[in-house]
Amino acid sequence: MQDYALHTVLNAIWGLIGETNRYFAAEEPWKLKKADPARMDTVLYVTAEALRQFAILCQPFTPRGATKLLDLLAIPAEQRNFAALGESGRLMSGTDLPAPSAIFPRFIEPEEPAKG
Repeated sequence: MQDYALHTVLNAIWGLIGETNRYFAAEEPWKLKKADPARMDTVLYVTAEALRQFAILCQPFTPRGATKLLDLLAIPAEQRNFAALGESGRLMSGTDLPAPSAIFPRFIEPEEPAKG
């Protein structure tokens, strides 16, 4: 960021979320609910923690979206800065979360007018 190479910063951040997505898909927590609930809890926690760090890192680029994600993770305002990254700011297990909602509106392709 000091070199204003924002594309490089964003590439690294999106790499993090890609790894998180691959981890979540590979672990299949929806299947673990009956087979291994403790493992399911771990997978969900690790995923939520990665999303917390992702949201903090994305704030300079997508402030509204990052704020919505941090709200969904019940992160207090004073724990939304770069100093909260890493172990010191980790999510507290058992925290009540608000009902899920969309972070970004769904894009709907506008219909082209009929040609006469």
